[in-house]
Parts: sequence; structure tokens; C-alpha cells
Amino acid sequence: MCAKPNEKDLPCTPEHALGNPSQQQNPARRNKDEVELESLLSFDLYNDLRLEKLDLPTLPEVAVRIGRAVKEDTRNAARIAEVIQTDPVITAKLIRVANSAFFGGLKPLDSCENAIVRLGMDTTHNLVLTFALQDLFRSKTVNLQKRMRRLWKHSTRVAALCFVLAKKTRCFAPDQALLAGLIHDIGEIAILSYLEKYTLFTSLEEEQIDRVAATLRGQVGGMILRHWDFPPEFVTVAVEAEQWHRDAATDPDYCDLVIIAQLHSFVGTPLLASLPPLNELPAFKKLPLGDLTPQNSLQILDEAQEQIRNAESLVVT
Repeated sequence: MCAKPNEKDLPCTPEHALGNPSQQQNPARRNKDEVELESLLSFDLYNDLRLEKLDLPTLPEVAVRIGRAVKEDTRNAARIAEVIQTDPVITAKLIRVANSAFFGGLKPLDSCENAIVRLGMDTTHNLVLTFALQDLFRSKTVNLQKRMRRLWKHSTRVAALCFVLAKKTRCFAPDQALLAGLIHDIGEIAILSYLEKYTLFTSLEEEQIDRVAATLRGQVGGMILRHWDFPPEFVTVAVEAEQWHRDAATDPDYCDLVIIAQLHSFVGTPLLASLPPLNELPAFKKLPLGDLTPQNSLQILDEAQEQIRNAESLVVT
């Protein structure tokens, strides 16, 4: 399904589609043909955004139906359960999560309706969205499917870190934090799907795809979430989550949470060396995590590895 681009989702001029110079290698070190091919891909993708030719991923139908049912009658757990139970996999996941250490009560539950009552309508809706999104991280092309798997692994890791950090800060809803982490790179799904049909795809190197995705996934992600009618705070996450020095407001928001979660997700990887120090980020200074230094922050999350693994299991299994 194609959606009409919102003008503020798009770069102001085609030149912006060619990438941020700070994200590109020195052209002298790169083959001229490689530079031209990468520029052509960026330009074609940019123009298809403007001409409404870019196929945006469709929100899974079960998530759409549940969202509609929640809006129409937020107190009828039996009715919501009927909708959810049309998808046995999501039903099983929801019951399992309701019985998990994060949400579980003294008595185990075995019905979808009781799980909804325990979780509440908003949390149920956010969790169903989270479960349904996994189906979008797929590609028919072998090489792109590998990238989709890496993207899913990164997204679930960031989602789990957001969930744990939200519980520690106590100023974010953990289920919304989980969803925010999962969708922060949603724009890359549309870009990779675009490449499936791109005639010059087989000539592209991994690094070229990386640079194009880094340049345009924020704008594309914002378009997708607006098309899905997600709340503005989630749109902001998709558009701004990799603006490391973002300082939009005095109070922290979900985008700040995702920025910090992302940085922590890169600990132990070569990419961390290219990113700004944690204590230089406005987002880190805003989060109410107590009197923390970057070292203390890393130590706390290291001690919370079991919680992070459990949070990842909410999404993955």
C-alpha cells in the first residue's frame, strides 16, 4: 500500500538524498562507479518518495482490528479477546507475557480474556502491535533477509533495553517503551523492500546500502508511522532516534529513552567508538536514573542482563 508523503518527512532538496557528508567515506578512497551508483540509488529512492511510488509496509491486519476494537470499546475484554484469538500465535504470546515475571500475579492465567484484564487495554494493544511487527522483518532475497534478521535482532535488543530503562526511570510506560524501541528503525524495512525490486541491487555493496539507509530511514520511518496513525511521540522516535545530540525539550521523552538504549546496545561492538560519549548526550542528562556516571549506567545494565534477556523474550518468542 502506498501512502502520500508528508512534506516534512522529506528532505528539502534532492541533494539531501545523496547523504550526509559526515556519513560518507572520502570519495577519493572510493571507486567512482561506486559513488555514482550509491548516489543514483539515493536519488531514485528520494524521487519515489516524492512521487508516492514507495510501497510502505502495511500494519498486520490483526493489529489493525485490535486497535479499532480498543478505540470502540476499551472496557470489553471479552470482545477484544475474540479479535485476538483469531491469531493463535499472538494469543499464546499474550497469555505467556501476562504470566511472566514482569506482569504476572499470584495465579497463573490460561485464557486470553483474563490476560487482557490483567494487562489492561493499552498494554494489550501495545503488546499485540509488538508481536505483529515481527512479520514485517522479512525479505524474499537471501542477502536482504540476512539484513532483515540483523535489523530484527538490533531492534529487539533496543526494545528490551528501553523496557528495562523504563522500569528503572519510572516515568515511562514499559510496554510503550518496548514498542518504541522496536519501531525506531522501521524505515529501513521499507528501504530494504525497495531494494528487492531495484534493478541495480546486485551491483550494490553492503556499505553503500548502509549509507543510503542511514540517510533516509528516519524520513521513511516517520511516513510509515503517520500512515499507521501512530501517536506523535512514536513518529518522533522513528525520525530523530539517531540524532545523538538531540535536545528537543526539558523533560525526557521516548526518543531520549531510545537514544540511550541504542548507545548501550552498541557496547562491545566496533560501532561504539564512532559514537559520542554517553555523558555528552542531552538525553542521558535528562533521564531520571539518579546520580549516575556513564560507568555506573553501564554497570547497572550489566547487572540487569537477566531482566534484559527476559524483556527480549517478550518480543522474540
